[in-house]
Amino acid sequence: MSKEFFRPLSRVESFTAKLGIRLPILLAPMAGACPPPLSIAVANAGGMGACGALLMTPESIHSWVDELRQQSKGEFQINLWIPGSSPIRDPQVEKRQREFLASWGPPVSTEMGESVLPDFDAQCRAMIAARPKVISSNSAAGNATVSWRACWRNSPCDASAPLTPAKFPSRIRSSQWKPHRDFRARRSS
Repeated sequence: MSKEFFRPLSRVESFTAKLGIRLPILLAPMAGACPPPLSIAVANAGGMGACGALLMTPESIHSWVDELRQQSKGEFQINLWIPGSSPIRDPQVEKRQREFLASWGPPVSTEMGESVLPDFDAQCRAMIAARPKVISSNSAAGNATVSWRACWRNSPCDASAPLTPAKFPSRIRSSQWKPHRDFRARRSS
């Protein structure tokens, strides 16, 4: 291992410099839990704000980004789940899950299981057009458990091309891909 590995402060400085932030604090990009005011506060404090875009339409992504940029010059990331195949539904299991969740909070309606996610390609085009410092993704596609993409501001990103799981290079689809070794993953055309 390099000597730098044993110097934590130099690793922190390198990490923050690459991301354009002052503090090594990254807000977790959780769907529905990253309103613009929270990300604005984190970014203005020197960390990286975050948007969990799973449930957001492209218009919502644009609005979120516009609100953040009006109130902060700080960096942010956008996260999106890469869709997988449709889940196998079991009404009895879902009923037990709703009953369990109701014991902890408000009742969950049966209609909640019928939710349809926004168009993935349109969400990707909105994220690329927004040009955040980082785009991250969690994958339900193929055999990958988690994959990371970074779309750096000055890297070539084609916002008009379809961006579907089958188009991702194998190193992103594969659970063997090592994100810490290549943060500049590129889509194959």
